[in-house]
Amino acid sequence: MSVKSSFATSAAGLARWTLRSVLHRSGGALPGKLGLSIDPELIGNLAGLLDASVVITGTNGKTTTTNLIADSVSASGATCVCNRAGNNMETGIAGALLEASSARRRTAGTRRVGVFECDELYTVRVLPKLKPTYFVLLNLFRDQLDRYGEIDHTQDAIARALASSPATTLIFNADDPLCAAIAERVDNPTLPFGLMGATNTESTHIAESRFCSQCNAPLDYEYVQYGQLGAYECPSCGWKRPELSCWAQHVELSAGGYTFEVTDAQSAPMRLSTKYNGLYMVYNILAACVASCAAGADAALFQRVLDTYVPTGGRMTRWDVDGRVVASDLAKNPIGFDRQIQQIKTSGGRLMAFYLNDAEADGRDVSWIWDVDFERLGAAGDVRAFVGGTRANDLQVRLKYAGIDAQIVDGIGPVLAAVADESADEVLYAVANYTAFPPIVQELKELGEVCEGVAGAHGEAAGTGAVTGGADTGAGASAAGAGVSEASAPCDQAGAPAPGIAVLERPLRIVHLYPDALNLYGDGGNAIVIERRCAWRGIPVRVENIHMGDALELESADMVLVGGGADRDQLSVANELRRQRNELAAYLEDGGAMLAICGSYQLLGRSYYMGDTKIEGLGLIGAETVRGDDRLTANVAVKSAICEEPLVGFENHGGRTVLDASEAPLGTSLVSGTGNNGEDGLEGCMHKGLIGTYLHGPALSKNPELADWLIERALERRAVHGDADASALLPLAPLDDACEHAARKAAMGLLG
Repeated sequence: MSVKSSFATSAAGLARWTLRSVLHRSGGALPGKLGLSIDPELIGNLAGLLDASVVITGTNGKTTTTNLIADSVSASGATCVCNRAGNNMETGIAGALLEASSARRRTAGTRRVGVFECDELYTVRVLPKLKPTYFVLLNLFRDQLDRYGEIDHTQDAIARALASSPATTLIFNADDPLCAAIAERVDNPTLPFGLMGATNTESTHIAESRFCSQCNAPLDYEYVQYGQLGAYECPSCGWKRPELSCWAQHVELSAGGYTFEVTDAQSAPMRLSTKYNGLYMVYNILAACVASCAAGADAALFQRVLDTYVPTGGRMTRWDVDGRVVASDLAKNPIGFDRQIQQIKTSGGRLMAFYLNDAEADGRDVSWIWDVDFERLGAAGDVRAFVGGTRANDLQVRLKYAGIDAQIVDGIGPVLAAVADESADEVLYAVANYTAFPPIVQELKELGEVCEGVAGAHGEAAGTGAVTGGADTGAGASAAGAGVSEASAPCDQAGAPAPGIAVLERPLRIVHLYPDALNLYGDGGNAIVIERRCAWRGIPVRVENIHMGDALELESADMVLVGGGADRDQLSVANELRRQRNELAAYLEDGGAMLAICGSYQLLGRSYYMGDTKIEGLGLIGAETVRGDDRLTANVAVKSAICEEPLVGFENHGGRTVLDASEAPLGTSLVSGTGNNGEDGLEGCMHKGLIGTYLHGPALSKNPELADWLIERALERRAVHGDADASALLPLAPLDDACEHAARKAAMGLLG
């Protein structure tokens, strides 16, 4: 060890001793931060302390998988060096190594194995120095897009990290095409794992990308587990899920949790069981089993590890609070939240509280909540829901459009008071994102205690056997909650049409273009908002999703909605739409109502850029988009002629769009440095019946006037074409938009 490393180790050790012995605080990341400030190469200099090392990354499941691997390594007799507290950046990993260096003595013959959770973007800083023996890649989903950017960026970072450590074996989830695409790019030894066979359980509409990494064609799936995870193959070039080296099969769900077999081509199947439900736990356990065995752990001890495993920080935990069970869990992105929705639905849960913050660690953009399938809960019709956190208003609006009245609360205590009249057998499910979760756990610690023997067993599916989708099994009537202020009363979904309202001879046809490719920022929520606002007025409406390869027939369309996507997905759509440009041009020329968000707004212009490559646009509006030096990422407000109050949302785009003088903007930005290009003060474009904008949120959720403007344009155009009933529906019947306006006011508050 160099003199600099020795000094860094001593200084970090003194800092750790002071924090723990004098200030009575955990070491946290400070010792690692101090050590790295003295010796930036500290991780590499301390890596020699380890006989083997495993680094774990991915969007969801890092902490759980890391701790399972660490437990398995320790149970097998090795000394484990691990950042168990979840400090998963460079400083946390350095801190774990520093602590190990202060206890160098070990029993002769005892192996020392490092097991480190690592943030996806920090892999490029850790792998070149640590040179781990194994690198576990769990999954890639949307998460904190304002920090990580598009998933392509995360893939690039991980691929560069692996290239810097070519001897590291990549253990990856082959069911995820985004992970398999990374394995395809690197020369590292690989060990692919996945689930063999369909579980027929949790497939949802949420998927990050189902496009081929080699030729960009849409992938065909034999089956989907959830998100984009499943068995896939490209019909164009033949790229497909890699052959699995290890897999789980015969997955079964019972009241006690999951059971399944883990096997490979050489070994006999090993039956495992876990009390923690959720198919994502099967993936986490499979990854942990494969990695720990590769690192030398005894496979025969792995079931014992599962039996004694306790999640950290209140995750997957059940609490007894005055005789009521409260199930707490963390969910920080669409897939994570959707897995919780699945568990609540499967268990017939009726009582639920969701908490959403937008701190730096959470990501400022909360548009992703519109990708969570809350509609599955709203279908039961008798749920009692509560929302909290700094973005409670956004959650309240989201649940309103899912058919759920939600009350805004501060913490978990008011929720427990409000449901005191419910049967004590009803479990209260509390789900929160990253920074919202610890306060809820702390409050539960003060109010009750962990249930013995059932921590984490969220799902209580009836019966056993192969996993199947849960039914809506809730019962009972919804009641007004006690202990909730008048200002936070349930969001009213009034708006039924007055007697005698005109009925259209055919429903409004809303054409939603490529929702599986262009829904990066919750833009599919715009279709939900339009459909609900029509339905509440008694206006018949039909949303028709157009997918890649479908013919684009717009002659009978009344509105077109199109969102934004990742660069690769957007390029596929651009190629698709160029072949059908005339159909879209004729629709716009006829005054057709259309909403285009972010990437699709750029595509409607003459050109835009993907990286350094100039992409030909459709040329339907007078606009050019060039690449900026950085991304414009912020909460925004726009003064527009469409309504008196500003339009609000969130922008996150690298392009700089400049309108021709002949084009009218949607409005003017009220926040300097935002809008089309951050310079001219303009945002969006209004071209006949078209609204193009960079607003996420989604755009219509907190701006109901913008949604109604589009509906009015659609009805007016129908009237021009001779539909007298469409004229009778104008002006639109008013709706109670108190929730939406409260959310808009809260968004304006974010701007000061």
